[in-house]
Amino acid sequence: MSALVLLAAVTAPAAELDDIRRLADEGQQDAALRRLDERLVRDPSDVPARFLKGSILLQTGKLGEAREAFDEVTRRAPKLPEPYNNLAVIYAAQGDYEKARQSLYTAAQQAPDYAAAQINLGDLYVKLAVDAYRRALELNPADEASRAKLLALDAMFRRQ
Repeated sequence: MSALVLLAAVTAPAAELDDIRRLADEGQQDAALRRLDERLVRDPSDVPARFLKGSILLQTGKLGEAREAFDEVTRRAPKLPEPYNNLAVIYAAQGDYEKARQSLYTAAQQAPDYAAAQINLGDLYVKLAVDAYRRALELNPADEASRAKLLALDAMFRRQ
């Protein structure tokens, strides 16, 4: 009997998170966030709940609040690569590419096999390259080498 009670205690929090995810997926982000806040009041150290809260906030465009949630996850679980990856997305959206790069490097250091960080790092470098080639063309419109590289990058992304 005690094993059943223990199993129920372990699965109840996971089931609750599944219910909250479902709410968010159904477009009820405010209700999902309220339930997560209630859960975090009961247990401020609940990393999965805090990560989910950050993810919902990120999806709803509340970048500052999402950043705070993911920062807290990195403090409570510094070995997880996902919050660093999500922080990089936020920093890049805000135009802070250096912080985005640092966050992606941290994610890759925490989990060298975490492909999402490598993909996002590659995308970040391409974005920086595109910006640099555009700036070079502004400074020197006759620069055919920069124009060719910019066109190659544009063509590469059109094929995807």
